[in-house]
Amino acid sequence: MKTTAAFSLLLLITCFFLPAPGVQASGGDQFASMWKCSDGNMYGLIADGNKRWLYLPTAAAPMFFSGVKNGNSYNGTIYSGGEQIPVSGPISKHSTRVTLYDADGCCWVLNFSHK
Repeated sequence: MKTTAAFSLLLLITCFFLPAPGVQASGGDQFASMWKCSDGNMYGLIADGNKRWLYLPTAAAPMFFSGVKNGNSYNGTIYSGGEQIPVSGPISKHSTRVTLYDADGCCWVLNFSHK
């Protein structure tokens, strides 16, 4: 019985931290909107409630960010060069800019481009 409970807990924790690449933006569109990042790339946003994912809009569609929107900020992880970097940062007043900071003060600025 203890093995079943431990396995269930492990499965729950694993599912919580795995990205959800199959989530689709509302209206049948692949992305809810497109965002230009200070790293020079354009990313597509997928939103599901307060969960957020940003992907490169290519066939391979590697994930750039996975996290949550909490009020006027984002908290989550940036995936860059094989690293997982914890980040957080504010959303601008009109929700057209998101600035994400890591613990070392590096930042990524995402500007709304289009829907």
